[in-house]
Amino acid sequence: MLVWKNAQRAAVCKFGIAGDFLPAAGLAPAPRESWSERAAFIRPLFQDLEFSMANLECPVDVGGIAPRVKTSLGDTFAAAPEALHYLSRLSVKVVGLANNHLHDHGRAGALKTLETARREFSPCGFGRSLEEPPDVHIRNTDAGIRVAIWAAARNLPDSATRNSVGIEPASRERAWQALAQMDAGRARCRVAFLHAGAEGTNYPDPEDVRFMDELGEMGFDVIAACHSHRISGYRTVQGKNGRLAHCFYGLGSLASGVLYSPLEHEGILAAISLDAGGHICEVEARPLYLDARGWGKAPSAHENDLVTDRFQRVSAAIEGGSYRQAFYRDISRDMMGTQWRDVRLAFERAGLRGILKKLSRVRPAHVRRLYHKSLTSIGLG
Repeated sequence: MLVWKNAQRAAVCKFGIAGDFLPAAGLAPAPRESWSERAAFIRPLFQDLEFSMANLECPVDVGGIAPRVKTSLGDTFAAAPEALHYLSRLSVKVVGLANNHLHDHGRAGALKTLETARREFSPCGFGRSLEEPPDVHIRNTDAGIRVAIWAAARNLPDSATRNSVGIEPASRERAWQALAQMDAGRARCRVAFLHAGAEGTNYPDPEDVRFMDELGEMGFDVIAACHSHRISGYRTVQGKNGRLAHCFYGLGSLASGVLYSPLEHEGILAAISLDAGGHICEVEARPLYLDARGWGKAPSAHENDLVTDRFQRVSAAIEGGSYRQAFYRDISRDMMGTQWRDVRLAFERAGLRGILKKLSRVRPAHVRRLYHKSLTSIGLG
């Protein structure tokens, strides 16, 4: 699905951005299969790409490291290092580590994941403190074009601090630092790969939309997000020096062992074409589909139409502004019930300490969502 094109420019290289890869919760090859063989079912979508990137949504190679006890709803995940062969088959060269499951086996598990990923990929989004510059990966294409990637996450408790390494925070300050590094590295195409969004909805969080649009205005050429395990939409924003920035607000999953809704079977692969000067000349949103077990595959004609239709409808809602009301409507469903179950579980797992820890993690976004739920309940939302 072609979403934008500059007919005056010719493409000399193409790269891809995929969403969440969660090789856990039962997602594993059959006894006589391999991870590489399973990737063959989705490889046709990647075969013309010079390289691609994806979000590694769980720690890998953490045998012997105890999982962290969570004081809230949510499972703990981990995968064997062989799972990374799936990404290798898809020409993935860059993996994002900035996500809410990286620390499922604590800091030791996150560091082990980083060490293992470095053997074959360029991992981004974890491993530095705020006293250090952001971890920016610059990749040279065969055409000599330098593409820079900054991976970061919105509002995570395991974010880096001044005194300790952690997940790269998606903040305006860190974005400016990342852009400065990209300029110093003579990058022509600048990508922000974000962990952002909310589960249970295809519509992006308005606060995330505002931040992603701002990144485009600052100078990033492509801004792509994943976390909700559902697809959202796309639009362009006016970027720096008159260049357009291309925003994908939710890519869904590449492959996942966790599927709570039929809508989580839908995914998007963003394919970005560059001309000889490093300018974006074509942008595609390639539908993909997860089968009943969670393996990604090239979609059937019917599945392709489902993904395409939803992607276009959400994109139209973002462009028109109606997505805001739709987002708050979706996330307000059973919000109080979910929060009560979360508090109860926190107490069961860690007593009063668990409740205090949960309260310490309440973010402004949670307050805004509750506020909008209250307005909706009295007919003003």
